[in-house]
Amino acid sequence: MRPTMNVVGSSQRGGAWPRHQWLTLIALLLILSLAACTAITNTNTSILDGTTTFTKDVIAELPDPQTYRLGLHTEVTGAGAQIGDLTIRAARLAVEEINDAGGVNGIPLELVVRDVRSDPQFALEQYHHAIAEDNLVALLGPLKSAYATLMVPEHRHEHLPMFIGATNYTLTEQGATNLFRARPSDRLGAAAMVTIAIDQLGAERIGLVYDSDAFGSGGAELIRQELSERGRTLTADISYLTETGEFDPLVRRLAEEQVDMVLIYGTNQTDVGRLLRTIRYWDLEVPIFTSPGGSSVVTHNVAAEAQDGILAINDGFLKDSINAARFQEAFVQRFGVEPDTYVAWTYDVVYLLADILAEHPDARGDVLDDLIRQTTFDGIQGSYRFDETGEGLHSVTIVRMEDAVPQPVGTYGPTGFVPNADWPAVKASLGRPAEPIP
Repeated sequence: MRPTMNVVGSSQRGGAWPRHQWLTLIALLLILSLAACTAITNTNTSILDGTTTFTKDVIAELPDPQTYRLGLHTEVTGAGAQIGDLTIRAARLAVEEINDAGGVNGIPLELVVRDVRSDPQFALEQYHHAIAEDNLVALLGPLKSAYATLMVPEHRHEHLPMFIGATNYTLTEQGATNLFRARPSDRLGAAAMVTIAIDQLGAERIGLVYDSDAFGSGGAELIRQELSERGRTLTADISYLTETGEFDPLVRRLAEEQVDMVLIYGTNQTDVGRLLRTIRYWDLEVPIFTSPGGSSVVTHNVAAEAQDGILAINDGFLKDSINAARFQEAFVQRFGVEPDTYVAWTYDVVYLLADILAEHPDARGDVLDDLIRQTTFDGIQGSYRFDETGEGLHSVTIVRMEDAVPQPVGTYGPTGFVPNADWPAVKASLGRPAEPIP
């Protein structure tokens, strides 16, 4: 092997070199040549030809294998970490199942998780980082409306498809063509709550308790609108702050107003659980109807038996559905815990995107947006058909909670309330008029 330096012959002043000097020079050149070969074949892979240093081994410089990168924004830390943990597990389960089956035409899915830390402003910062840095095919955005209300106006200017679990009704009414809601809108939930309260249970003195954030305030506004259309108003209209620790004054006010039904629009499931415990502690024995948080596993972890007997809006994830039963079994087998009604949407969205990419592997941006709107997908929560505003689900299930299990009693959709056969018996069992707290 040649030495790394090029040696050029020279002349000695006064004539040719003697023979012994030539032999010495040849021997020196052989030694240098062997030393150079040894340097090049050295096992230190950070050195090439003994002079150039590399920061990584050559194998590490090769391009990463191609993946379909799906972003997920959720609460890894903070007050909502319990539901965030279950959300990650649901999306991860779908990714693992698809990848174990060979990926999407041989290309694996990759889940890119960003922690929103239960902080709307931090969630917005993480959204900006995801758009700029994560090279995503699609983004599974926030579950909570307080975060989505900051992101959605800015996302209108992007081309990346974003799915949300946030249910505030205004989010899909801002003209964003790249936004898709994968849970039912609060327009459906609020209408169902008022319809059941008045038309089915004959409530006359309705009390409303709601979180003052974007989700709770939006739901409360819709309930007032629904009541106004019936010529009715609320007997008690009470807001609270997220992570409220003390609900006694609030519940005493409900009792003093002698409400005969309580509607709850709560964001954090732990808050809803504490509120239910307080209501039961003060023996306010009236029908209670909650937004989806009331049917959450996290709510039951706090409320325990105080959750029993309440009515709740449910997204449609029910154990008597074949798809849902398979999902639940796989979730428990994989993670050893029960899934939650709040998290099935991420599992559905991963599969929906995988189906589209299997047929259109290069679809990105606006093209992928259009394909999503043309898709009908049967998932855990029902059949997704995204309309011009991005709404994917068009009915809700009403459930009664028993031992942490949501028991369906009917559905509410474009044609109104459709009761199950069990509804008459459930209706007869729901509470009695309130008595003032002494």
